[in-house]
Amino acid sequence: MLKKLFYCFLSILIITSCSTAPKESSINSKIIEKTDNSKFDGVTELGDYFEQIYYQKKFIVAGPDHKKFAEFNSYFQLGILAAKEKYKIKNEVSFVKQDELNLSEANKNFLIGPLSKEIVSKIDGLLLSDKALLLNDSEKNFSISLSQKSQNRALNKYLKDKDIKRIGFIKDTQSTVKSSNSFRSLWFSNEKDAITIEVGKGPSKRIENFLDVTESRERFNLIDKASFSKVEFVPRTRGDFEQIVIFPKNLTRLYEIASLVRFNYGLNYEIFSFTSDFNQKIDSNEISLHNITLIDHSYENKYSFDLPKSRSFCLGFDAMLLSYAIANNIKGEIRGLLGIYEINENELTSRSYLN
Repeated sequence: MLKKLFYCFLSILIITSCSTAPKESSINSKIIEKTDNSKFDGVTELGDYFEQIYYQKKFIVAGPDHKKFAEFNSYFQLGILAAKEKYKIKNEVSFVKQDELNLSEANKNFLIGPLSKEIVSKIDGLLLSDKALLLNDSEKNFSISLSQKSQNRALNKYLKDKDIKRIGFIKDTQSTVKSSNSFRSLWFSNEKDAITIEVGKGPSKRIENFLDVTESRERFNLIDKASFSKVEFVPRTRGDFEQIVIFPKNLTRLYEIASLVRFNYGLNYEIFSFTSDFNQKIDSNEISLHNITLIDHSYENKYSFDLPKSRSFCLGFDAMLLSYAIANNIKGEIRGLLGIYEINENELTSRSYLN
């Protein structure tokens, strides 16, 4: 009798302990509320949203060949380790070459990467959605990348929130990059309007005409000739748009074109530029002097305006931050160094900062 009671008690104890043990699939997701701030104000503090850390397996980081991409890999891995330290992530992090990636091993853990478009296209959808973050644009698995999509989304949202219907485009004829086509296609697809000019060498006169300053000066000359007293004059620029997006060949041309807009009395325009095609070091003094809003990642990191180092570091930091959040079932808005992310059950979208 006592033996039967003992086994009965033992069975109940086992059943009870199993039912109360945390299971990854049954953990409720934590939701982080969205904000409207488009500027960087610090990364999300994940610790505020954890009741318990339940993901116990390792993170496998699949990067490109270290010899061919030595600088990128170095700063990307530093970003991974910086996030691991900041968020006190105790899980093992294993670095492997993306060309030697073992999908079977990756499926048992959480995969971060790879970055190659070809490899991503091959493995997209072959991994569990809550156990992988690919680092190039994908359709089925969660992904983030350094493509311009995030920057397009950021500017489009900003202009939409301000109910802007018309803007100005200044395209540098010396530029061969496709960034202008990317955003302009998005803008016109929403039935919006734009005034566009192309500028080459000696762009001053073109920009003067673009802003209708020439017409204003001609009106002044007529008034000045007919007047017997001195006439004070400040040319008035056109007022049918208030935002100008510049698509320059490089940063030097950006500074030149922006300065000509300001020189021609375009002091009140908001000037924007995408930075996804730039690899030079940004001159913060020039940006401040001409009051240019850059659409890019945050520069609040130790590599600041050194774009190649900064982007690589930020991608690594955000990859680790987002992977840790996804693995622990955190949803909503997460703010990283590279941009602002929104995660739901089926989708991860990103938009860059407006600096």
